[in-house]
Amino acid sequence: MKSGILLVDDQRDILRLLHSTLDTLNNPDLQIFETPSGEEALLEASRQRIDLLVADYKLPGMTGIELMHKIRARHPDVKVIFDFGHDGSKSPR
Repeated sequence: MKSGILLVDDQRDILRLLHSTLDTLNNPDLQIFETPSGEEALLEASRQRIDLLVADYKLPGMTGIELMHKIRARHPDVKVIFDFGHDGSKSPR
């Protein structure tokens, strides 16, 4: 049985990086789906079996936490990894 991994990030570069990293596993039992928003992720989760959600914490329209709760309503056993990203600014010292 294939495992579904849903990648959610509004930055295309991050999605490409995550997807290509998972592709290096060469595992034919992984199905990888990507979306740029929480709303699109919910739509994808309604169409696919999702075992792992990898989501940006700050998404347009909803937080990664809100997305996790909504996806867990349909897929209660989904595992979750949050990406907290970086805005590029320097932290105060």
